Amino acid sequence: ERSPEEEMQFKELKAYYENALSELPEKQRVVFLMSRKDGFKYQEIAEQLSISVKAVEKRMSKALEFMRESLKQQI
Repeated sequence: ERSPEEEMQFKELKAYYENALSELPEKQRVVFLMSRKDGFKYQEIAEQLSISVKAVEKRMSKALEFMRESLKQQI
């Protein structure tokens, strides 16, 4: 069980993450969520979106970079 302080920090971090996610360009957000939230492999994402695995890799790389930078600025 989390202390009230830990709970507050968790909620703050979650808000930062959700804010960064909402600013992510749509194509990158879709790939990011399919990978991180839904657990799809790059090959599966590529098939579902009818794009190449290379395109998935590029979008994921850009999404991760964006999320890192965005979270760094907020925290």
